[in-house]
Amino acid sequence: MSVWTLCLFVVSIALAVCGGLAKLRAYRSLLWGSAMLLIITALFPRPGNWVGQYLFAEEPAGIHLPIQLIGLAWWILGAWLLKSILELILSKTIFPHDNQPHARRLFADLASALIYVVAFVGIIETVLKQPISAVLATSGVLAIVLGLALQNTMADVFSGLAINIEHPFRAGDWITLNGDVEGEVMEINWRATRMRSAVNDLIIIPNSVIAKAIVRNHRPLNYPYVVTIAIQIDHSIAATRVLEVLRLAAVASPDVSKLIPPTAYACGFKDSLVAYQLCFGIESFASLPDVQSNVIQRVMESCRVGGLPIGRAPLEVCVVPQSSHGLNSPSA
Repeated sequence: MSVWTLCLFVVSIALAVCGGLAKLRAYRSLLWGSAMLLIITALFPRPGNWVGQYLFAEEPAGIHLPIQLIGLAWWILGAWLLKSILELILSKTIFPHDNQPHARRLFADLASALIYVVAFVGIIETVLKQPISAVLATSGVLAIVLGLALQNTMADVFSGLAINIEHPFRAGDWITLNGDVEGEVMEINWRATRMRSAVNDLIIIPNSVIAKAIVRNHRPLNYPYVVTIAIQIDHSIAATRVLEVLRLAAVASPDVSKLIPPTAYACGFKDSLVAYQLCFGIESFASLPDVQSNVIQRVMESCRVGGLPIGRAPLEVCVVPQSSHGLNSPSA
């Protein structure tokens, strides 16, 4: 037995032992798969390797196992190991905190498909001893038919790749599509994007549709999300007093972001009313309904305590009873 073959056996035994350790349990399949690949490589028949010659070579005293068997096992196991190592590298480097699991899976699936295509070509060329050009020519017509039948699916696939490369939104973002479809992105897979609406409805949209839509991402860009509340106060109340009451009501809310100070503006007239806007920031778009409701309650309470009538002041109507000696009474 050659020194190279002996080294392969020693390393494979070491990897198998490491795979049995409790501390390396998460990498057990990789370690044992690597050990098996090294053993298959060591058993491959070549000059100086009497074990491989005995098992696979055509010798009178050998077992005469089919050499194609070890070739298939080597290519398939090698492709699986390379795919698993790639997924591990993606989880430890590009996606270290697993905050984009679906984007990682999409890239891993694409790379896995490429790896298995290379393994298929290797099996055709080296194991089955067939020219790959003949196989490609035979499957050319089938590829055209499948391409025409799956053109919509392929559009979704390439749109999904573009979304994960360009990152207009990610898993966990709240987005609005064309102003009417709104929800939290749950998954971006090969064909479609899955969203969860505010009422927990599951929305599935093909990636090609999203690629053509106007997407509004509510993820804050270095600053909190700004919320605006409109209110109308009677014009008889001084504007400076109203602005101060509105601002203090927003400041008193514990859920309002401290990064953006709340501000209030007088923005227009409507009959005897003055229109005001109160602007404040929130950290998460998902908390908008709760924070907005809390601020509105505080504004109402502050206006009630401060004597600021919201909307038009109530009108007092006096009803005068008609006199029996009025215009319609009969003349004497």
